[in-house]
Amino acid sequence: MTFLYWLGFIGYSLVVVGIGWFIWWKEKRRGKVTDTQTYWAAERDLSAWSVGLSISASMMSISWSCVYGVQLFYWYGLGAVWLLIIPWLLTMAGFWVLAPVFRKIGAFSQPELIGRRFGPRARQLLAPTLMFVFTVWGGAEIYAAGLTLAPFLKLSLPATLLLIALVVALYSYTGGFEAVVSTDKLQFVLVAFFITAMAIIGGSAVLQTHGWESLWHAQQVAPKAESGVNPLFSPGIALVILTIFAYLPGWLVETDVWIRIQAARSTREARRGVTLAAINAFLFVGVLPLVIGLAALVLYPPVQGEIPARLQDGAFIFGALMADYTPIWLNLLLGIGLLAASMSTVDTCANVVALSFSYDLVEPAIRHRWSPEQKARMARFSSVGAIGLAFVYALFTESLWDVFYLSSGLLTTTVFLPVIGTFFKRTSRRQVYASLVVGFLATVLFYYLESRSLLQAIEPRWMEGTGIGYILYAFIAAAMAFGVTALKIKS
Repeated sequence: MTFLYWLGFIGYSLVVVGIGWFIWWKEKRRGKVTDTQTYWAAERDLSAWSVGLSISASMMSISWSCVYGVQLFYWYGLGAVWLLIIPWLLTMAGFWVLAPVFRKIGAFSQPELIGRRFGPRARQLLAPTLMFVFTVWGGAEIYAAGLTLAPFLKLSLPATLLLIALVVALYSYTGGFEAVVSTDKLQFVLVAFFITAMAIIGGSAVLQTHGWESLWHAQQVAPKAESGVNPLFSPGIALVILTIFAYLPGWLVETDVWIRIQAARSTREARRGVTLAAINAFLFVGVLPLVIGLAALVLYPPVQGEIPARLQDGAFIFGALMADYTPIWLNLLLGIGLLAASMSTVDTCANVVALSFSYDLVEPAIRHRWSPEQKARMARFSSVGAIGLAFVYALFTESLWDVFYLSSGLLTTTVFLPVIGTFFKRTSRRQVYASLVVGFLATVLFYYLESRSLLQAIEPRWMEGTGIGYILYAFIAAAMAFGVTALKIKS
């Protein structure tokens, strides 16, 4: 079985590296110098299918829709829909509405957008936040995939993380954003197969041993669900409201979706791509992970509220199902799907980190001193460096809960106000500077205080149990900095 897993790992890795190499060879054969716009934007000629499947593959990841999404349904039952899939569907609706507005701007990245309006310093202040957020997401993805694959490859967790990072670095270096999108199409198919197969496996095991009705009753033993509330709101109203607040504003200005909308060949294609991504998300981030999570509650129920140690707080549900209920040949195919899900998100996150560093921080400073070839080379090495940073972060990752709330919270507290401010004529440069700096610092400060239980004395009881009140405090601080600066300017 270990040999077959290695065979699948190597075979799939050769395919995606080959795609990256083919894109590089095709450009060389045409005698075309790849400038950074081509490298980052794939010549702005993506079809609706490319846009939609690429967005889908990025969200249908091991860390988001598989490990974390299934873990949430295991923890809370049906009510977990409010903690991931509903905010994401609202985000897709927002991008569909705003796609014409975003495309008219002509800026390929959010730092470039605010840089045009408020100067290069604003661009330089925003880029590091995006680098941090997507480094965290990429690292979480490498960690989640390595955690599941390591036992099957018979490798240590760090060695598995390194292997995944090396493969993504190879095809990202050669093919750029076009390779990211091209591999995303293949990865979408494999990820869709993986999630569908796992839902069938879990559902079949429940049907054979307990019956379908046990899936609904399983919510009664969800270990973190609030007792005495409607199952639809099992996480608690406070956590639901704070989650939507923490996620939605930041996700509406999320860079990886923004890039794909900008790279579409037309607004119509961009909107069709977003619609396709929303449909895929409903099925593969919502419905099927719900089935898997509820099936795991039936097959591996908590004992007196304690999650079985084997499940590692719910993060190892896929590994347990694969080990207990699937034959060797299917395990091999599922392992490839698992690897595809990981790489589709790692390459996307690394692309954003490299874009923010190379395109938004470095290029404006060396615009007239470096040749297109030198800039393109820097972009390629930036992609590799970004994956290296994600790998280092993965080595120290322990909880996906903190990873996703902190990073998404930073998008809301630090990125949202400056980006939205560009659409209003009266927004000043000082307002943007103030909200950028205060938003980032306040998020880090309040997260530290929250994680050390130092905010309990001032928090209302309904917020105290959520553990994410720091995002609200940081956003209020950023909004106050934005507003107070405006008042000072008027006075």
